[in-house]
Amino acid sequence: MQTFLVSLIAFAVLTACGGIDRKPPSAGVYLYKYLGSVQCTGGGTSLQTMKLQLADAGIPALTSSCGTDGKVYVAVCGAADGRIGIFEVPAAQAQAASTLGFAPVSRLPAATKLACH
Repeated sequence: MQTFLVSLIAFAVLTACGGIDRKPPSAGVYLYKYLGSVQCTGGGTSLQTMKLQLADAGIPALTSSCGTDGKVYVAVCGAADGRIGIFEVPAAQAQAASTLGFAPVSRLPAATKLACH
């Protein structure tokens, strides 16, 4: 009976703290890079091409999405549109990604994710 009670208490403690089903915290950081697209005509680098740039440097993209930097732009055809590629990469490889032109999304406090075109 005593073994049963000890086992029941241990199970209750582990379950209450989430010790059994807890997922490890994400070790990734979010980085961005401008797509280089412009108003009216689009263009620029695709999200897939940027993902390949990371992969070619041995940096896995854990997640990727399109977005905008959140800045206001004057509506002029041919002017910048603020579109960015947002990537989650392992924190240990953020410095290597910065040599490819990627920067922390935290530098763009108004950045938001958008659907890719």
